[in-house]
Amino acid sequence: RNHMHKTIIAAVLTSVLIPGYAVALEDIHTGTVIVGSGVSGLTTAILLKEHKQNVLVLEKMPFMGGTTNLAAQYFVSVGTKDQVANGKELSVPDYIQRTAKTGRNSEMLPRTAQRMFDSQKSIDWLNSLGAGLTRPVSDYQMGISDGSSLGVRLMKVLSARAKELSIPVKMNSKVLDLIIRDGKAVGVVVENGKEKYKVFADNIVLATGGFNQNQKLISKYAPQWKGLPTTTAVSSTGDGLILAEKYGVNIKNAGEVGLNPSIHSQGGKNVSMSAARLEGGIMVNLKGDRFCNDYWPDYTKMAKAMLEQPEGKSFVIIDGKSMKASKRLQSFLKSGYFVEAQTIPELAQKIGIPPENLEKTIKRYAEFVRNGKDLDFGRSINMKTDFSTPPYYASAILPGTQVSVGGVDVNDFMQCVKADGKVIPNLYAVGELTYDSGTPHGVWSGRRAAEHILSK
Repeated sequence: RNHMHKTIIAAVLTSVLIPGYAVALEDIHTGTVIVGSGVSGLTTAILLKEHKQNVLVLEKMPFMGGTTNLAAQYFVSVGTKDQVANGKELSVPDYIQRTAKTGRNSEMLPRTAQRMFDSQKSIDWLNSLGAGLTRPVSDYQMGISDGSSLGVRLMKVLSARAKELSIPVKMNSKVLDLIIRDGKAVGVVVENGKEKYKVFADNIVLATGGFNQNQKLISKYAPQWKGLPTTTAVSSTGDGLILAEKYGVNIKNAGEVGLNPSIHSQGGKNVSMSAARLEGGIMVNLKGDRFCNDYWPDYTKMAKAMLEQPEGKSFVIIDGKSMKASKRLQSFLKSGYFVEAQTIPELAQKIGIPPENLEKTIKRYAEFVRNGKDLDFGRSINMKTDFSTPPYYASAILPGTQVSVGGVDVNDFMQCVKADGKVIPNLYAVGELTYDSGTPHGVWSGRRAAEHILSK
């Protein structure tokens, strides 16, 4: 057994230190192999390594993080000490009730409740690594204290901790297949450049993310959203889902694809402008009119509303106060994603909207903010921008896909479950690959998988 747990690092180092050199890679033996280096995979790896377990992380890209790198502004959580101290308290039952009203599948609500009850635990752990998740944005959102992008900060502290623990992370290593013997998962087949090798392990954790970059899978599971732009990572091609399904793992509600109603597309690049709405921005159409609750929790309905607007075009509008509050928005401004003007009429002219209409819309909404009630669409979340602070900014936005909500079926310990309800021993799935999504789910599911592995 000691031999099985000995990681043959020599083979790993050879492929890293002599790139392009033809070397026959040896098979590797380790305790747990984790496929994917985003928030869920690294959480699992760190917790196992902190308990003296042998781990190996495989990443198919030349960099770590996947879609976690693109996570925008907030970490969904309720009842944390910072939220309570700032008068933004919400109970888990109330959050679940609110979520149910958005049309979210009721099947996932019990697990969502488990995660939300662990909100403080997840945030405390991330903050112990230096995340700085101390800014209460709303009664269900926590942000980085200095307004930095959530995903970038999380990857910075997680990768630093992984390095500190000397966790081996092998880049450019794509898992081609699982190794199943006598019904149990015992390893994976890996491709690195022109070489292939096997990793044998006591546990295999799939943390490969979603499938929104795979149009074949979108066409298969969610054809109504085929062809829409996406803000997910280029690596989100459904690798883990395809492998798991091959060996009989149940695929659960894969048609539930999470949408983003705030995608700015420019120069062949798609970025999420959710931070603009988070900081109080509003959405208008080409007429200069608001057409929905700008912070509607049901993104599917919002996306459909956007597509129904003239020419299918919308803009998100913010002011100087909103811009100052977010480093992410400031970086977008530097990248040329915003149009800037000193007055609302000037801004309207620059983006081709009737100035008198936009000015009327802004004035009316500002009154709603001051009175604390949106009489037109009932917005109540992050309703804090009264447009009294120039300059003003606008960015063209459109709806698109962001996350794969549905995915591999797992039990409460993140073990992969087959259609007959039985698990495949030693095979786990975490993060967006499973039936849920988002960085909080990544942290929570990674912790659950690690806890179960440690209990064996």
